[in-house]
Amino acid sequence: MPPAKLAASAALLGGVLWILHALLGGGSDPLPSTLHFVGLAAILLAAAVFGSTLVKSDAVAMRVFVAFASGLLVLSMIEAFRPADTAWYDGFWGVVAALLGGIALLRQRGRTPGRPAAGAHAR
Repeated sequence: MPPAKLAASAALLGGVLWILHALLGGGSDPLPSTLHFVGLAAILLAAAVFGSTLVKSDAVAMRVFVAFASGLLVLSMIEAFRPADTAWYDGFWGVVAALLGGIALLRQRGRTPGRPAAGAHAR
Protein backbone atom coordinates (compact mmCIF):
# COMPACT_ATOMS: atom_id res chain seq x y z
CA MET A 1 0.00 0.00 0.00
CA PRO A 2 1.41 3.43 -0.92
CA PRO A 3 2.27 5.64 2.06
CA ALA A 4 -0.24 8.33 1.11
CA LYS A 5 -3.07 5.80 1.01
CA LEU A 6 -1.96 4.30 4.32
CA ALA A 7 -1.90 7.74 5.96
CA ALA A 8 -5.34 8.64 4.59
CA SER A 9 -6.83 5.31 5.67
CA ALA A 10 -5.37 5.59 9.16
CA ALA A 11 -6.66 9.16 9.52
CA LEU A 12 -10.14 8.09 8.41
CA LEU A 13 -10.14 5.11 10.79
CA GLY A 14 -8.88 7.15 13.73
CA GLY A 15 -11.39 9.90 13.06
CA VAL A 16 -14.33 7.50 12.88
CA LEU A 17 -13.22 5.81 16.12
CA TRP A 18 -13.02 9.17 17.87
CA ILE A 19 -16.46 10.14 16.58
CA LEU A 20 -17.83 6.88 17.99
CA HIS A 21 -16.03 7.60 21.26
CA ALA A 22 -17.70 11.03 21.43
CA LEU A 23 -21.13 9.59 20.59
CA LEU A 24 -20.79 7.05 23.41
CA GLY A 25 -20.12 9.93 25.77
CA GLY A 26 -16.54 9.12 26.68
CA GLY A 27 -16.21 8.03 30.26
CA SER A 28 -14.04 5.34 31.78
CA ASP A 29 -15.90 2.33 30.40
CA PRO A 30 -13.69 -0.16 28.53
CA LEU A 31 -15.27 0.33 25.09
CA PRO A 32 -15.00 4.14 24.87
CA SER A 33 -11.49 4.01 26.33
CA THR A 34 -10.46 1.42 23.76
CA LEU A 35 -11.98 3.48 20.95
CA HIS A 36 -10.09 6.53 22.17
CA PHE A 37 -6.68 4.87 22.38
CA VAL A 38 -6.98 2.91 19.13
CA GLY A 39 -8.20 6.08 17.40
CA LEU A 40 -5.29 8.03 18.85
CA ALA A 41 -2.83 5.39 17.63
CA ALA A 42 -4.36 5.50 14.13
CA ILE A 43 -4.20 9.31 13.97
CA LEU A 44 -0.58 9.32 15.18
CA LEU A 45 0.28 6.63 12.62
CA ALA A 46 -1.34 8.74 9.89
CA ALA A 47 0.66 11.80 10.93
CA ALA A 48 3.90 9.83 11.10
CA VAL A 49 3.41 8.21 7.69
CA PHE A 50 2.47 11.53 6.14
CA GLY A 51 5.49 13.18 7.75
CA SER A 52 7.81 10.51 6.40
CA THR A 53 6.58 11.22 2.87
CA LEU A 54 7.76 14.82 3.20
CA VAL A 55 11.39 13.67 3.03
CA LYS A 56 12.37 13.12 -0.59
CA SER A 57 15.84 11.70 0.01
CA ASP A 58 16.77 8.10 0.73
CA ALA A 59 18.11 8.93 4.19
CA VAL A 60 16.24 6.51 6.41
CA ALA A 61 17.29 8.25 9.62
CA MET A 62 15.87 11.53 8.34
CA ARG A 63 12.57 9.85 7.38
CA VAL A 64 12.27 8.26 10.83
CA PHE A 65 13.10 11.56 12.57
CA VAL A 66 10.53 13.54 10.55
CA ALA A 67 7.91 10.82 11.02
CA PHE A 68 8.45 10.85 14.79
CA ALA A 69 8.36 14.65 14.90
CA SER A 70 5.15 14.76 12.84
CA GLY A 71 3.43 12.34 15.20
CA LEU A 72 4.52 14.38 18.22
CA LEU A 73 3.34 17.58 16.55
CA VAL A 74 -0.13 16.15 16.01
CA LEU A 75 -0.23 14.83 19.57
CA SER A 76 0.74 18.23 20.94
CA MET A 77 -1.85 19.99 18.77
CA ILE A 78 -4.59 17.70 20.05
CA GLU A 79 -3.56 17.76 23.70
CA ALA A 80 -2.62 21.45 23.97
CA PHE A 81 -6.11 22.80 24.57
CA ARG A 82 -7.88 19.73 25.97
CA PRO A 83 -10.63 20.82 28.40
CA ALA A 84 -11.84 18.78 31.37
CA ASP A 85 -14.86 17.36 29.47
CA THR A 86 -13.19 15.70 26.51
CA ALA A 87 -15.90 13.71 24.69
CA TRP A 88 -16.94 16.58 22.40
CA TYR A 89 -13.31 17.69 21.98
CA ASP A 90 -12.25 14.25 20.75
CA GLY A 91 -15.31 14.19 18.51
CA PHE A 92 -14.27 17.49 16.93
CA TRP A 93 -10.76 16.22 16.18
CA GLY A 94 -12.30 12.97 14.96
CA VAL A 95 -14.40 14.88 12.43
CA VAL A 96 -11.30 16.80 11.29
CA ALA A 97 -9.24 13.61 10.88
CA ALA A 98 -12.07 11.72 9.14
CA LEU A 99 -12.66 14.59 6.71
CA LEU A 100 -8.98 14.93 5.87
CA GLY A 101 -8.53 11.18 5.47
CA GLY A 102 -11.71 10.78 3.42
CA ILE A 103 -10.87 13.66 1.09
CA ALA A 104 -7.34 12.29 0.60
CA LEU A 105 -8.72 8.84 -0.25
CA LEU A 106 -11.22 10.30 -2.71
CA ARG A 107 -8.51 12.35 -4.42
CA GLN A 108 -6.35 9.24 -4.87
CA ARG A 109 -9.16 7.03 -6.15
CA GLY A 110 -8.78 7.81 -9.86
CA ARG A 111 -4.99 7.81 -10.03
CA THR A 112 -2.95 4.98 -11.40
CA PRO A 113 0.38 4.33 -9.64
CA GLY A 114 2.48 4.81 -12.77
CA ARG A 115 0.84 8.01 -13.93
CA PRO A 116 2.75 11.18 -13.01
CA ALA A 117 0.96 14.02 -11.31
CA ALA A 118 -0.24 16.81 -13.56
CA GLY A 119 0.41 20.47 -13.00
CA ALA A 120 2.98 23.18 -13.45
CA HIS A 121 5.09 22.09 -10.47
CA ALA A 122 4.67 18.33 -10.81
CA ARG A 123 7.83 16.27 -10.62
